[in-house]
Amino acid sequence: MEDTEGIVVRQHLGHYFVSIGEKQWDCAVSSRLRKQLEYPEASPGSRRRRVQRVRRVKVTDPVVIGDCVAIDKGEDLTGMIREVLPRRNKVSRRASGSGRKEQLLAANIDRLVTVFAVTDPVPDWNLLDRMLAIAEWQELPCTICINKMDLERSSVRDVTSIYESAGYRVVYTSTESDQGKDEFRELLSAGTTLFVGPSGVGKSSLLNWLQPGLQLRTNEVSHVMGDGRHTTTHLELVSLDSGGLVGDIPGVKEFRLWNIGSEDTPGLFREFSSYLGSCQFSDCSHIHEPNCAIKDAVKGGNISRLRYESYRRLREDP
Repeated sequence: MEDTEGIVVRQHLGHYFVSIGEKQWDCAVSSRLRKQLEYPEASPGSRRRRVQRVRRVKVTDPVVIGDCVAIDKGEDLTGMIREVLPRRNKVSRRASGSGRKEQLLAANIDRLVTVFAVTDPVPDWNLLDRMLAIAEWQELPCTICINKMDLERSSVRDVTSIYESAGYRVVYTSTESDQGKDEFRELLSAGTTLFVGPSGVGKSSLLNWLQPGLQLRTNEVSHVMGDGRHTTTHLELVSLDSGGLVGDIPGVKEFRLWNIGSEDTPGLFREFSSYLGSCQFSDCSHIHEPNCAIKDAVKGGNISRLRYESYRRLREDP
């Protein structure tokens, strides 16, 4: 890596902190990265070709934590990001609001860890299934963390057993009783992990638990609204003394898929795989058609109805 190339380790209010060697450069993003330049097709190799049209890129922010970037260095550890180098992968969702844009959450990660709590707030299994679908789409290993196990309700393990049967690793943690601490530390000890989950489930508390010196802000769940409060207000890659980097991002209330076709949705549910291709119709949506192998498997108890209902919702409203 050249001395003008580094990794984006923090992103906050238009500032991008790029780690190069042992220093961090406070960078802005070149306006060129926020535009898509279109050229005449007749002269793709010409050095004299003129821009035919300029479009805004369909992304809320073209740079995100985990990105490898090239910068132009300025004075006093400031700089300008002029290029985003090719990504191995990315985690993104459809941005909220009426406009159709992509919102990047992280790039070049090695695994996803979805964090949910036993209660306060109660788990949203449909939200979890959407996160797992993104991991499957990007072919990312994904582990489910169930936190606040000191408040355990027996019904939670009844549900998580469904995911374990589908091949997902589930880690149970409690920062109060130290349950799962060694297993969780081992999970994060190599590569780059992205934490994603709702507000209030204890993502920042988990990092403080593993490394108390971080002193990340935490907060309680709002009992008036019944959900968590945002305590992480920026995106950051946190370096752990035990090894590994962890992407800490604000909690999410929704996770709408970006640029994934409805025909690809069945392949995002692991337990569907052995039944795909066995339906009467080759283009079966697994919702309305008769003689559907997936629906028969649900009726027979071989596919969880909870997971199937998440599939229906994802197919109808990605």
